[in-house]
Amino acid sequence: MADGLEFSDEVNHALKMAYQTPDIVAARAMVVTSLKLQEGLKVLDIGSGPGLLALDISQKVGDSGSVVGIDMADNMIESAKKLCADNKRVSFEQGDAMSLPFADNSFDAVVSTQVYEYVPDLDAALAEFARVLRPGGRGVIVDTDWAFPYWSAGDGDCRDSMINAWKQHCAQESVPMRLPGSIKSAGLQLQSVRALPIMNTHYNEDNFSYWLSKIIASFAIGREGLTHSESDAWIAGLDSLEQRGEYFFCINRYLYEIVN
Repeated sequence: MADGLEFSDEVNHALKMAYQTPDIVAARAMVVTSLKLQEGLKVLDIGSGPGLLALDISQKVGDSGSVVGIDMADNMIESAKKLCADNKRVSFEQGDAMSLPFADNSFDAVVSTQVYEYVPDLDAALAEFARVLRPGGRGVIVDTDWAFPYWSAGDGDCRDSMINAWKQHCAQESVPMRLPGSIKSAGLQLQSVRALPIMNTHYNEDNFSYWLSKIIASFAIGREGLTHSESDAWIAGLDSLEQRGEYFFCINRYLYEIVN
């Protein structure tokens, strides 16, 4: 049973840094391309985080368009507002993916990245996605298959315990496999699905898995019987693998293109 990821200042910082790694910058560009944006469109970003995607989208919709970002975490909203303080096309507010604070058919495009693993009811969340997307509008969803990360380790048992603990951070398991059914149930049309693999062969600040490991190490303490020392030992083991030239990480994210 998931008890959720708390977006503390430490986690918030690690997420912001992860979102600026080349791995995620490239994936974010693919999301923007998949939305097929034009000037004048009104776009909703569900789970806008630190605001980087909303900022990128705003460059495509122009002065006549607008981007609204919603997020549950206060510190994420604060970070996003600071990032986009000089951009009048973008606004942010606190909101829940399960009950979007907007009228029916409010947006020309809707996007959600790494959100649906946290919702209590996947079908209900997709129904909300469909409700606010106008007929003919376009949507993009990105989510990760957390069941199968490939991560090298000096101590495989410790690594497996850390990963098993991390699986408790989300309410919904195996979201990528379940999304096609939820999209269909919501009355939306799934146009395409593509894999967005992230592979790192170095453990440093330029790579997504570096920052992910910091988030997991913090989250795992007290779960699966893991202690501070075991969490620290896992991180030290990743550093050791890097120093020996033996580090490896790979995980798949999936991008879903949708029309209403």
